Amino acid sequence: MTEYHARYGGNGVMIYWHVEKKNVCIYSQLKSCSSSEVAAMIEGLLRHCTDAEIESNYVDTHGASVVGFAFTELLNFRLLPRLKNIGSIRLYRPDDAPPGWPALGGSLTRPIRWDLIAQQYDQMVKYATALRLGTAEAE
Repeated sequence: MTEYHARYGGNGVMIYWHVEKKNVCIYSQLKSCSSSEVAAMIEGLLRHCTDAEIESNYVDTHGASVVGFAFTELLNFRLLPRLKNIGSIRLYRPDDAPPGWPALGGSLTRPIRWDLIAQQYDQMVKYATALRLGTAEAE
């Protein structure tokens, strides 16, 4: 299962840990270096095999994506990323109007494409349900 990892410059494996309140590992996954950290995060939220009620999940930059935000929302979790380059991130604004928050003007650069969400919503709900039931994997 070892493979070359571009970020670390050598061969190895990746282990994705889910730690509850900085103390206890509630789930870990052995994964390939090229697999999605977003998928690993979702799998751990759903399959941690504990009685813990998980409401939110903190991730580093590599565990956050638009898809990750969409599916964690549909699965009733809050995705709380620690973003490395937060100053260069571009956010979506709720409508075409200029942003009402002047301090965020440079970050709020594009409107949410509600039509695209509406087109894909039924399929996303079906897939989120399959993830929750265990009939589909996040990867």
